[in-house]
Amino acid sequence: MCGKRWVLPVVAFALLAGGGIGAPTRAMADAAALAALQAQLPGKLMNDPTVLDWTVYGQGQKNKRVKTPAIGGGAAMQVTSPSASEAAHNIGINVPLTAGFTPGQAITVAFWARTVSADTPDGNGKLGLRLQLNEAPYSGFGDTMLAIGPEWKMYEVKAQASISVDPGKAVLGFQVAAAKQVVEIGQIFVLDMGMKAVAAAPAGGGATSIKMPVPQGLPGKLLNDAASIDWPVYGANQSNAKVETPDAGGGYALRISSPAADEKPYNIGVSVPLVAAIAPDRDITVAFWARTISAETPDGKGRIGLRMQENAAPYAGFGDNMLSVGPDWKLHQVKMRSSMALDAGKGVLGFQIAGAKQVVEIGQVYVLDMTK
Repeated sequence: MCGKRWVLPVVAFALLAGGGIGAPTRAMADAAALAALQAQLPGKLMNDPTVLDWTVYGQGQKNKRVKTPAIGGGAAMQVTSPSASEAAHNIGINVPLTAGFTPGQAITVAFWARTVSADTPDGNGKLGLRLQLNEAPYSGFGDTMLAIGPEWKMYEVKAQASISVDPGKAVLGFQVAAAKQVVEIGQIFVLDMGMKAVAAAPAGGGATSIKMPVPQGLPGKLLNDAASIDWPVYGANQSNAKVETPDAGGGYALRISSPAADEKPYNIGVSVPLVAAIAPDRDITVAFWARTISAETPDGKGRIGLRMQENAAPYAGFGDNMLSVGPDWKLHQVKMRSSMALDAGKGVLGFQIAGAKQVVEIGQVYVLDMTK
């Protein structure tokens, strides 16, 4: 980073009727102007948008501050990534936040950005974004990978906090190493939009008031409670939260983050309890809604494993599958034949999440005995 401190003119944004962040008006960068800006914003500021005192890190990167008269603030941070890396976070920018995170908190990030050059098939840059703890184990949420075009544009990302972080320890992280590229990031607004109705899921599950509607006339015999997403989640350094999903069946989902790829995908997982017994030689169909928010995989798709099994050692089971899950909501279906009995209350459908560094969402689940 350069040693000189840059102070940017504040740019105030009015909330448009469509819910976005709209046209700028300039003001002086002082306390009174910041207060006036706060009064115009749709949420509570969590950062200081008048400065570029950000931490830039990573081997081989170059960075400099540049003047940008065409955008709000009038300046930007230019960062060069010398090569593409599967670990996009190997080069990054940390923007300090003045507030912490509370599970269930709705956060909007709005920022100016453009790509100067990018060695990618479409010429667009690749910029990752994450809200996180700024110390080990670097827990976070809101993982998003954006395609950044050559023209200045105001980008907007919405996230829901799934962890607690104290003030002074939270940052907005940009990840730049996903491509050989030169990108510029201008003025940034991180906004606390208040608490959502759905709270973060406790690491071990637990009771909530969420009850999803279950479709009538399902084929076969339903073996799980399809109205519930109160599922135990386990694994070191994972984070999880219940989120609203109006585009998927049931209207809710469990979002799970795996911080790294593991040769043992079951090291992070979700257990969906079965309320009915399964006998040997039964035709079982598992149907579930799922999508990928972000995944560090060659095709950008998430990896979700599943298995029907006992919920106690030695965890005997059947029906092992590994699915590629895309970014759009889809009702996935897996058919299997039971090779053993699972007693009522002692069996689970296990989802395995640690097969990739990823953030995935699993919505309503139906485990059906389809035997005729």
